[in-house]
Amino acid sequence: MTKQSNMSASKSAAHILKRVLMVPPKHFTVEYAINPWMGGVVDKQKAQQQWDSLKSAIEKAGVQVLTMDQTQGLPDQVFVCNSGLVYDNKVYLSRFRHKERTGEQPLYLEWFKKNGITTIGEGYEEIFEGGGDAVFSDRKTLWAGYGERSSKSVYERIKALGSFDIVLCDTVLPNFYHLDTCFAPVDETTSLYYPPAFSDATNKEILRRLPNSIAVSEAEANAFVCNAITIRDTVISPIGVSQNTKSALSARGKQVEEVDMSEFMKSGGACQCLVLRLL
Repeated sequence: MTKQSNMSASKSAAHILKRVLMVPPKHFTVEYAINPWMGGVVDKQKAQQQWDSLKSAIEKAGVQVLTMDQTQGLPDQVFVCNSGLVYDNKVYLSRFRHKERTGEQPLYLEWFKKNGITTIGEGYEEIFEGGGDAVFSDRKTLWAGYGERSSKSVYERIKALGSFDIVLCDTVLPNFYHLDTCFAPVDETTSLYYPPAFSDATNKEILRRLPNSIAVSEAEANAFVCNAITIRDTVISPIGVSQNTKSALSARGKQVEEVDMSEFMKSGGACQCLVLRLL
């Protein structure tokens, strides 16, 4: 490993992120219910404005946003975070639990291949919902959620992406059905997390590996504050971050930028759900 890549390995994922993928919400609606949050009528104009605000916040923080078009009849395709897990220009492809989302899979496969990203995971049986359940805090540490939407066993296959530690995270509350609804890495020693969403063993591991982690309140968790994405020193979050949490993040040198995600929360998603990190 070169000196430069060693330096990169020591940095948090938030500091090395250069590109993300997003899907504009041209056909976003709530047409079915596959998680406890889904319901309500989407204001499409407002949803587009909220998506644009998130995209602008990401670009302002210094990250390039790539886009792919949404296909009519696939309303949850906007939640592109679930398309796979990307590492070193390779992607382990998702296999969705619910049939309502399986139509997205070939479209993601086509996009990855067209954009020169090596694909892994075609034809495997395990359920895996990509960046919704798997997120890097740095290049050597993958936090790996399992339970509602991803199989524990899939992470043995995901080792094919590269050399990194896999920290298994046992999620225990149905309302927090993906890891990214209750856990968000901030830097090498910090995360936002909602302790009741995890087993005791997972809570202990979070604090062992990320000792400056900030526990959010129930109200913050229900506002999807943990569905945040940190870029450099900016935490881009849905509205609802408490002053206590803002102060704790400020002490870590972070600033919070809140973005209204109310339309997407009608489908159980927010900032991080709308973004695939292309690490």
